[in-house]
Amino acid sequence: MEQVKLLSVTVALTMLIWVGADSLVNEQVTLNLPFDVAPVGGAQNVIVENANPGEVYEIVVSGPRKLVEDLPARLERARLRLSDRPTGEASITLDRPTVKLALTEQWKEFRKLTVLSVQPTALTIRFDHWITRDVDLVLRRLSLSYDVQPQVQPSFAVVRMRESVFNQMPLGQALQLDIAAEVERILKERPTAESVTIPVALDGRRFGPGAELRPASVDVTATVKSQRRTAVVPTVPILVAVSFANLDKPYQAVTRDGTPLTLVTQSVTVTGTVEEVARLERGASRMYGVIHLKQEDLERADTLRLITPDYYLPPGVALAETPAPIEFKLVPVTAPQDEP
Repeated sequence: MEQVKLLSVTVALTMLIWVGADSLVNEQVTLNLPFDVAPVGGAQNVIVENANPGEVYEIVVSGPRKLVEDLPARLERARLRLSDRPTGEASITLDRPTVKLALTEQWKEFRKLTVLSVQPTALTIRFDHWITRDVDLVLRRLSLSYDVQPQVQPSFAVVRMRESVFNQMPLGQALQLDIAAEVERILKERPTAESVTIPVALDGRRFGPGAELRPASVDVTATVKSQRRTAVVPTVPILVAVSFANLDKPYQAVTRDGTPLTLVTQSVTVTGTVEEVARLERGASRMYGVIHLKQEDLERADTLRLITPDYYLPPGVALAETPAPIEFKLVPVTAPQDEP
């Protein structure tokens, strides 16, 4: 029985010695990691970017077997937090203490490991900063005609932009944003000859990637001059129409000298949109006048009268002035006599 106890104790001590010895065995492992970078403390106005984000670094570490054997599977990227520096490129030395500190922040067990080497030994970083500047909102090269020129309210905005972009702009010149194209794109769809106020969105892309403008939109008030034109349309046909109830009456319209009023034309002055007046002039649309004869006209037969026709015009066109009335009278139509 004593021998069994002694054997059991021996086995237990052997296992402890084996486990302890195994934990003391150091092994090396190579990690191939790209570096992500960020400002210390997550500073909101600091931008840190890896100039070569796809570059992979070979990091050789050593430590107890149970800690290093699964490192390649657990670590896919290394994170490096950097203190603020002036805007521009900087080279960060990747010495062993720097890399160990960075990896320890990700994985606390790295305190028990040793960084043996790092290749390459430098990391190129771009530092930048968010800054705010006033921007004047301007209207250049307006193409529409205005009764009241566009007024922008407010007349300036504040842009949050990268300092590196600002440094590339002309020194000493105020920042400006020309919103004329967007203003007139919207105004072309609005009524003319009346004051309108439109919201216009501000596009920050002119101030570089990620730039933001506040406010995001402004109000523009303007009165666009009416885009209308007056023209004389010659030879507008005038039709004489008898009401259905009187179609069987034997009368016809004649001029003062007795000529049948079968084909009458007038020159008529019209006004309308530039496009519709042009269509009328080239014959793409038409207008005409109608003299509607009623019972009371028949009752005043054989009397010269002056009647202004009713005019039918295409949409967007109106009479610019009242045309001259047509003079005519109604005379009975004598039925032809049959010859003997």
